[in-house]
Amino acid sequence: MDKKERNEQLNNDSTEYTSLLLQLLQQQIDAGAKKDQMIENLTNEMALLREQVAFLTHKIYGRSKETIPEQTNGQMSLDLFDVPETTSSDEEDEEITVPTHKRKKKGTKAGKMAAFPQKEVHHECNEKERQCPNCGDQMNELGTQKVRDEIAFHQAKLETLQHIQHSYCCKTCERSGETVIKKATVPKPLISNSLGSASVVTETIRQKFEMNVPAYRQIKYWHQIGLDITRENISNWHNTVGHEYLSLLVERFRMQLSKGDIAFSDETHYRVLNSAREKTYYWVFSNLTTSTTPLVVYHHSESREGKVAQEFLKDFSGYNHCDGYSVYNSLDGIVPVRCLAHARRKFYESIPTKNKEEHVATKVIKQMKKIFHLESTWKELPPHERLEKRNQELRPLFDQLYQLIAGISAVPKSKLDSAVTYASKYRGDIERIFEDGRLELTNNQSERYVKRVVMTRKNCLFSTSLKGAQASGHILSVIETAKLNGLDTCKYLNYLFTELPNLPVLTAESLDAYLPWADQVQKICKK
Repeated sequence: MDKKERNEQLNNDSTEYTSLLLQLLQQQIDAGAKKDQMIENLTNEMALLREQVAFLTHKIYGRSKETIPEQTNGQMSLDLFDVPETTSSDEEDEEITVPTHKRKKKGTKAGKMAAFPQKEVHHECNEKERQCPNCGDQMNELGTQKVRDEIAFHQAKLETLQHIQHSYCCKTCERSGETVIKKATVPKPLISNSLGSASVVTETIRQKFEMNVPAYRQIKYWHQIGLDITRENISNWHNTVGHEYLSLLVERFRMQLSKGDIAFSDETHYRVLNSAREKTYYWVFSNLTTSTTPLVVYHHSESREGKVAQEFLKDFSGYNHCDGYSVYNSLDGIVPVRCLAHARRKFYESIPTKNKEEHVATKVIKQMKKIFHLESTWKELPPHERLEKRNQELRPLFDQLYQLIAGISAVPKSKLDSAVTYASKYRGDIERIFEDGRLELTNNQSERYVKRVVMTRKNCLFSTSLKGAQASGHILSVIETAKLNGLDTCKYLNYLFTELPNLPVLTAESLDAYLPWADQVQKICKK
């Protein structure tokens, strides 16, 4: 092999060697990139897991209130205890204005006691105590003075009401050979052949749905005052009145809701033992509290599907305040109004336990706080004035809020990413408040009504049957609607249970006279 061939061979070998080195280098670069990507994925996954652990820990042990503590200067405060800074003695003393202390008014106790009937309790000395310690003669009374007032509690007592029917005859007709007899009208009982009178059933309902005392715990109370009943008795009474009487009123509530054009909706789970499903649901529907006929309906269903809401709101068209549940988008003739408080909650949940001041979610929440504060100042304004104020003053704050949200770069699938996605997705639904001054910025009204179900769920745990869960929904609907209309719930329930069994026919027209906003009901059952 001559010199030229050897040079060519060396050049070929060098080219192959260089190519091989380049291939190995590219493989190393690709392997390094894969490792970097794997490290980044694992880092993100670890961050998401830590975020989830922090979120669940806060759910269990943290405060439920969605507020961020602030110092008096307006800055964020992360310490449990604020330690004052020490100043040198040669510094000038700074003047601090201390707010005036509000003292309780005198006579508050006397004012509270004035509403009750009064009874004098005299404390006198007996004959032996009236003997003079000096001479032993009987002492004469000098005078009296009131020492104190106190409230005396008398436990509830039961009595048996014996309904005696009087009969009358006409003696004049008897002398002519004709017999005429007339009997006094006796009101029908609420439940035939039962210990459950109107007042007893009303008290069991008050204890269960207002005092959150389930039937099995009420038994001790009833036995203590002498009435031998069982938890089955109480449950059966509630089922009977719920379905035979109160359900008819609740249907009238639904029809009244359909006459308006603004509604509020929410739902929560509930357990029924005899249901084939692990979870059933209470759907809560209400109208504006400022309406002349404010109402709320607790509708129980085994399903959370959209057909339940569609069927209930089949006669309704207009705006519906709701959360981000997707079924509210598909309701015919109904425009969803989403809740800014739900968006705020998601940003609040994304704030880490450390570096709260610097986190972008904190800035978003501060901007939302400005919006809520400004909106609260217009609460008492008429709708048209509130709408004008919103478009002039609130709109710029919303634009600033969403500019801030648009600039957020969040880790995919993180809490912050979920908050940004939610707020951006439902911006149009949240901003419907700029279309009608009657619309609300939040769906907190529904949240408050749902809390009644949550309290019942925590204390009573479950219902045995679907019929019982439906009856409970009817009872809750009547109780909460009565409160919205300023009624004493016990007076109202007792009035219904006394009057409704004696109506000849339970028609829609006859029931309208017993709705919470009816004039006669307002007159008799007002607080």
